[in-house]
Amino acid sequence: MSISRRAYLSVATLAASSMAVAKTSGAYGLEYVTSGLGLTQSDSKSWQVLASDLEVITVTDTSVAFTWATYAPGVQTAYGFIKPTVPSDERVLLGPADSTQLKLVHEGYSESGYHHVVIDGLEPGQEYRFECWSNNCRAVPSLNITMSKTAPEKTGVVSTLPALAGAHLATFALTNDTHIGKPNHDGIRIGNLGLSSDPGEQPFASMQLQGLVDTVKAAGLDTLVVNGDCTDSNRPEEYDELIRVLDTFGEFGKNWFVTRGNHDVHPPGLPNINGFRGRGIRKGKTAVPDYFSQRLVPTQQHWSTRVGEVRLIGVDTAEFGYAGGRINERQMRALRAELAEDPERPTILFAHHPFTQDAVRSHFGGEAFMVEAQQAKVFQEILAATPGAKGVFAGHTHRSRRGIADYGDTDFCERGAALGYPGGYTQIRVHTDGYQISYHRTTTPQSLSWSTKTRWSMFGLEPEFMLGKISDRNYVNFFKNKVPL
Repeated sequence: MSISRRAYLSVATLAASSMAVAKTSGAYGLEYVTSGLGLTQSDSKSWQVLASDLEVITVTDTSVAFTWATYAPGVQTAYGFIKPTVPSDERVLLGPADSTQLKLVHEGYSESGYHHVVIDGLEPGQEYRFECWSNNCRAVPSLNITMSKTAPEKTGVVSTLPALAGAHLATFALTNDTHIGKPNHDGIRIGNLGLSSDPGEQPFASMQLQGLVDTVKAAGLDTLVVNGDCTDSNRPEEYDELIRVLDTFGEFGKNWFVTRGNHDVHPPGLPNINGFRGRGIRKGKTAVPDYFSQRLVPTQQHWSTRVGEVRLIGVDTAEFGYAGGRINERQMRALRAELAEDPERPTILFAHHPFTQDAVRSHFGGEAFMVEAQQAKVFQEILAATPGAKGVFAGHTHRSRRGIADYGDTDFCERGAALGYPGGYTQIRVHTDGYQISYHRTTTPQSLSWSTKTRWSMFGLEPEFMLGKISDRNYVNFFKNKVPL
């Protein structure tokens, strides 16, 4: 029985849309998809490559970063198994929102099929219309959060952040949830399901952290905070690897700093402290080695440092036997005294667990996943009485979300994980009149490829939770009281 050319095309489209856990690289382009099907190059070129997953990932006062992916014809990109990207050209058109014509501001080509384009030299506080194109196909969003009526990916209009007018005080980088040693990104491995490094590749958690370190260094920043869950399961070899990678950035306690997360107090190799295991730890039936204290920072002890005129404080919210956060009385007293010594000093604090009821209400983990309610109340009251306490940044939830304080006007924000999608770091630029928060993807080729792959975590559902609104990832927090010089 002979098979028609139309049937060949249908089979190729089906193959392209059902290749689970495929490596996102140029090797899996149209030529790969059509190999063995007897199709010519002209057949491939006649198909319309899909440009999808459009995201306005970064916005600053002078720049915007766009990302999107190109897929083989017929691929549906909302949810499901991982889809292979295909190589394609890339173009970005941009102009003032009130102009009648857009200008070509970028033209290039991506062998991997993942497109990450930064447009710089823009005016602060201005609206711009934009379009991103590949293979004569305009890139479109694919997640609910990027398809909402007000999302720039949907409207085609993005606003740069307003400029800060005050004197610059400090700029530094923040990331969290590096999970060094984690075997599978989404926690599952059943047959072809589950996302992990391919055989022979560097473990993905180490690759992500090394790529992030290299990206932060290339951006000219010399201070990096890793905000908890530094390791996946509190094993000595995980700390060895964490420190090895971070030492390529600089010196511990001078250039890089860490807080402790709940994964850093797990029984080694057993990354679950909930339920019976957690109760066993709390009752002393299960001993957990304190490698974090031996190698990095003593348990339930905060650290403090200066970057320029800004004070950074790291708080230890991890307690043995709990997935949620705890701060003991000794550390709370020490924090209160530290802040009282210089209450006007502009201060940014870091803690792995979120503190606010807004975080509790908006996360499926609920109160047991956050800092214990009474301790969170006391902590927020201390900050509300400290004029210089400007912001608190958390990890743990692996999402980007700007929250609401229960007490006072301190800014509370959760930041996305370094581990996978969207994969990057936060730049915090502090001035006397406010600070600018901007999220930046790690730009090494390996990390961008991994971001494309982990876009399909939990069958594409995880990114809906992780990405956050553009105003969660990028914003300016104007201080009610300017910092005195």
